[in-house]
Amino acid sequence: MPIIDRIKNPVARRVAELAFRLFRIGAAAAVAVVILSVLMLGYSFIPVHIENPVSNTDYIWPAGSVWFRVTEGIGYGRYDDNGFNNPQVIEHPDILLLGSSHMEAQYVPQKDNVAAVMCELFDGEHEVYNLGISGHTLFKTSQYLPRNIELYRDSVKYVIMETFFLSMTDKDVDDVINHTVKFASSKHSPVMQFVNEVPGLRILDHQRKVGFFDLFMDSDSRPKVFSIDGDEYPTDVSESDLPAYDRLFQYLEDIEKGTGVEIIIFYHPTETFDSEGHILFEEGNAFKAFSEAAAAHDIDFVDVAEDFERMFYEDHHVAHGFCTGKLGMGHLNSYGHRASAEALVRFIREKDRAQEPAQQEKEADAHVND
Repeated sequence: MPIIDRIKNPVARRVAELAFRLFRIGAAAAVAVVILSVLMLGYSFIPVHIENPVSNTDYIWPAGSVWFRVTEGIGYGRYDDNGFNNPQVIEHPDILLLGSSHMEAQYVPQKDNVAAVMCELFDGEHEVYNLGISGHTLFKTSQYLPRNIELYRDSVKYVIMETFFLSMTDKDVDDVINHTVKFASSKHSPVMQFVNEVPGLRILDHQRKVGFFDLFMDSDSRPKVFSIDGDEYPTDVSESDLPAYDRLFQYLEDIEKGTGVEIIIFYHPTETFDSEGHILFEEGNAFKAFSEAAAAHDIDFVDVAEDFERMFYEDHHVAHGFCTGKLGMGHLNSYGHRASAEALVRFIREKDRAQEPAQQEKEADAHVND
């Protein structure tokens, strides 16, 4: 460089050369981040989540913000004015849908998610409002259940709670009861706020969290358990964990009896395939413990495994995974959302029909008393 060549002092020249190299590295890194950020606009355009002012979830999305991502499937939509994935706010829903990223459903078009399809199928018969938020497992939605019922107490009749795993421990239930389930904060340091707002830096930070070398690992070498926030949930549980099921369902039963709102737990198991192409669902003893505890406490449990199996053999679709990845891996796809919605609508209509005689008798008694 002509300017550096003019420097006569050897030490000063070396310092200037080093500074220039660092400048070139920094400039190249900045250009790379800009290019990556531009590319990310067509790959994953998600706003930064914010604190929830009414405290019925850990966080919400900015009201009215648009989102788009093709990280698994192709998903797009606009968050409603409450910061949830619905076309618009439903002020007086009689069905609330609580759940994880599967229900938040950023991997399918907004019109294809479970809540949207249920509204389509009910056609005014019921109003379903989606409160799904990424990271909100059954433990977190159980913790927030009383608050959500309180917010919608004037209209809610059913609360659907989604889960994709069934194992638990006493600590999980302690956290639910004590409101100490791990919290996803929306408060960040200025540096992390900047990282989250720059798409290129945000994706690099995400990859740092999941592991840079995870990109090069074969899926078969990854643990055969569900891992959430560093905690693993296998399909088999130990004898010492079995009392946790009774405790969780006693908690849910007390809420159901205290509020009159009916709780429905909706389970969508992840499918696997054998060497001959048959679909399989690994249940383990967690399924037995979960289903028996639900029955003992009179909590409705909807397992859609049979619906997924029928869809596979009759329509040749799987419920999880996308053409951009592997079958049976990842989030619910549009086929899985619709099959789940159809199963839930069918179940709720059966409950409605079963309750009709009691409701008619109640109305007749009220008429006589008048």
